Amino acid sequence: MRRRTLLIALPLTAVLASCGVASRAGKDSSAGASAGASEVTDVVGRKVTFSAQPKRIVLSESRHVYSLAFLNKTNPIDKVVAWGEDLQKAAPDFYEKILSVVPKAADLPKIGNIAKDGLPIETLVSHKPDVFIMTLDAYNSAKEKGYLEKLDGQKITYVVTDIRRDPVKNTVLSVTLMGAVFDKRKEAETFVNFYKKQVDPIVAKAKSLSSKPTTFLWRSPGVNDPGATYSTANLGAIVTATGGTNIADSLLPGEEGVLTPEQVIASNPQNIIATGGEWQQQKIKDTAQTSYVHLGYKADEASAKASPEQLKNQPGYDQIQAFSDVDPAKVWKDFHEQHMPWKAEGVFFAAI
Repeated sequence: MRRRTLLIALPLTAVLASCGVASRAGKDSSAGASAGASEVTDVVGRKVTFSAQPKRIVLSESRHVYSLAFLNKTNPIDKVVAWGEDLQKAAPDFYEKILSVVPKAADLPKIGNIAKDGLPIETLVSHKPDVFIMTLDAYNSAKEKGYLEKLDGQKITYVVTDIRRDPVKNTVLSVTLMGAVFDKRKEAETFVNFYKKQVDPIVAKAKSLSSKPTTFLWRSPGVNDPGATYSTANLGAIVTATGGTNIADSLLPGEEGVLTPEQVIASNPQNIIATGGEWQQQKIKDTAQTSYVHLGYKADEASAKASPEQLKNQPGYDQIQAFSDVDPAKVWKDFHEQHMPWKAEGVFFAAI
């Protein structure tokens, strides 16, 4: 039985269009909308009305700029008055790309993390936002910590997006929402059409498969604990939607967790997908016997091919034989050519 390993690093707004497991297994809005009242629906089903187009926007995470980069190629941070500081750590190469397009992004005020009690309501109020855009993770933390009541008390309008917890369900909704809030509805529609053209055939084919290959999603080797993975969330949801059987679904009690080497070996997965990035500055986990997988805008073919080999250094993983001959890079290149403010470069996919 053929074994395959695919290593990937990319924003989740494009991941479905780029890595279908099934295929391996078998201009601005109208003046009226801009000037008048509008209503949007966010990913938790809340209907939010704006009396006018928002002009001052605060982002709970700077990774929202993944979407803004293709919604506004010339100025992705237009109307953003403050944002989180997560992008610089999670995807420093993407952050540098943003700076190459709009250098003043480096001067944007940074806000703390709600989950870590790092965003006093007074700080948020000081930025005078017309709307506060939260990720679903930030919203859930705000709900648990009573922060939503603080937002309501200060009459701060907020909306919720999600391309991380349930990207299969929420990517289109989130991009459409961002397009409405940033007055880039036509650009959002263009992306959604491209996205559906790539994604819908894969998802449709996956539903008709009688045999779905078992797949182990290895989440950020080196940076996370060995065997870290997702079951029904994040990339785990994409594995299932694109025709794979995620081994974590039957082994983890929640959406994410850590599998032991014994569990992975006993599952004998047909596919292994490991994620990587430009993570030179991140601390390697004490429990890990491997480094990170070097993928991203600054990666070259040599480093992208070499770094996966050391993944076998994790005790027990040398017994896993998984290889791939798939190259989804063409869709990734097309996505950049059509939608991004810079050309595709570096290495985001490598098969071993």
